[in-house]
Amino acid sequence: MQKKKKSITYDSYYEVFARLTSTDSLSHIGCLTAPNEEMATAQTRLMYSEKPWVELCVMPRSAIITIISGSGAVIGAV
Repeated sequence: MQKKKKSITYDSYYEVFARLTSTDSLSHIGCLTAPNEEMATAQTRLMYSEKPWVELCVMPRSAIITIISGSGAVIGAV
């Protein structure tokens, strides 16, 4: 009997942000998949420990609020 492969849901994707110094902007440095926030945190520490970050953040992709998308709409002065 074969095991059914577990599908990855949208909530399984996490985005990783970091800054090297306190004056740097928080920058998107990558993404990963994990079954929960605890595993996402552990994976982030393991995968992105090559630099001495002053801040390292991971968040579920589903928590991102889109302000401007690729729809062609322009917001603000042109």
